Amino acid sequence: MAKRSKSTAWMIGIGVIAIAVTAIAMTQISSNIVYFFTPDEAQAKAAEITGQNIKVGGMVVPGSVEWKAEALDLAFTISDLKGHEIRVKHKGTPPDMFKEGQGVVVEGSISNDGTSMTSRKLMVKHSEEYKKPGSHNGDLNKELLEKSLFKDQVPAK
Repeated sequence: MAKRSKSTAWMIGIGVIAIAVTAIAMTQISSNIVYFFTPDEAQAKAAEITGQNIKVGGMVVPGSVEWKAEALDLAFTISDLKGHEIRVKHKGTPPDMFKEGQGVVVEGSISNDGTSMTSRKLMVKHSEEYKKPGSHNGDLNKELLEKSLFKDQVPAK
């Protein structure tokens, strides 16, 4: 009988550990899921989500970017391309791939009316297309630099 109660205790212990590991894993997975609102959704729920740390994804509206390099202040507008826009203020250097017309996900807090947002984190959505190194000539870097918003900040060679 002692042998049976010992194996039962082990099974219960293993079960408790398995449940704990599963609970921790599910908590970590749910906190790392990258869900973001569209500008339309964020504006519709602005009153509910004001003060919360949220993510909003959209396209950077061409002509809306204002960059003050000395103060590291960046302001731009994101759109869902359906007429809904949010003005974003970000403090810090933008990611290298940030540009007008680019998809971005902004993490931060939204205003009560849903028209503006203060960004804590700025992520650029990029193409999933992979090109083998050496499959292009050096003109690609020159082309990217010419399209860059920050081309006037690069010292001349």
